[in-house]
Amino acid sequence: MAKMIDVANRAGVSIKTVSRVLNNEPHVKPALREQVRAAAREVGYVPSTPARRLRSRRSYTIHMVSHSHRSNYVNAIQFGAMQTCQEEGYQLVMSLMDDLRDLPLGDLRERFSHLIATTKPDGLVLVPPLSNDERLFDLLNEFEVPVARVGPNNIPAAQIIVKIDERKAARELTEHLISLGHKHVAFVRGKEDQNATHERFAGYCDALSAAGIALDDSLVLPGDFNFEAGLAAGHALLGREDRPTAIFAANDDMAAGVLMAAHRMGLEIPRDVSIVGFDDSEIAEKMWPALTTVRQPLLELGSSAARQIIDAATRKAPAPEPAPGEFLDYSVIYRDSTGPAPGR
Repeated sequence: MAKMIDVANRAGVSIKTVSRVLNNEPHVKPALREQVRAAAREVGYVPSTPARRLRSRRSYTIHMVSHSHRSNYVNAIQFGAMQTCQEEGYQLVMSLMDDLRDLPLGDLRERFSHLIATTKPDGLVLVPPLSNDERLFDLLNEFEVPVARVGPNNIPAAQIIVKIDERKAARELTEHLISLGHKHVAFVRGKEDQNATHERFAGYCDALSAAGIALDDSLVLPGDFNFEAGLAAGHALLGREDRPTAIFAANDDMAAGVLMAAHRMGLEIPRDVSIVGFDDSEIAEKMWPALTTVRQPLLELGSSAARQIIDAATRKAPAPEPAPGEFLDYSVIYRDSTGPAPGR
């Protein structure tokens, strides 16, 4: 089994330098950090987590809390966070808490007290809707544990926020439909307790307004970010006499449901109706026809959240104020589910 001295010899540095790098301490030059990590990989060195915990008084554990085990969005973010944790010698622990919004404050405090007391995480990663829950934000401040929030939210005091510009992305996607001649564009909303729903709907409205197209409230249907909600909305919208020529579903799972409804009704996509989604989750490429959508860097969202937690755990100075205008990149992915409006 390789030892720290083996890493030091391979990298040509001192054991102290190896320790600083492997413990992710600050003030190490990036080139030297990568040199030591490369040497550790080459000799097959695996840090002893119990020993690291004793030396640093950190747990080398990050706890990710999710509301769902069936979400492609959450699963991709989890994988990105896990990759970074493995690279840095951390462990990612998952908890499923699907009923937090219904819990009285006392029960909520007890649940997180138990979680933090038993796992002693160096930080928490929250995904929507937990990441934009103001009650949970106030509660977690009591524990003084770094928290990374993935996705848009209205919590200006949050220290670590990882997101894309969802409003701008939704506007760009709607503008794509308008450029194809679609003026009768429907929208299927997501969960109302998630800021992503409101940001994506705002972007859709921005594009309609800029094109001089009046918003038709009858073309805006509720949804729940799942396949079944998209299927129901698809049947409702496509069963109208004046059915829309395009449908923007607020995520890919609902877009798949809309697409299934169109197939059941004998409609051809995109000849009869164009369909778009959001996220570019795994299902987007596998449905037929393949889905035009917004690609969120889901792996990078998870990776960035984990890395910022690790940085916060090793930082001796207070965390810097968040920069609310900073976003990760996104891209619109054009596939076969969109085409010219009928009659164009």
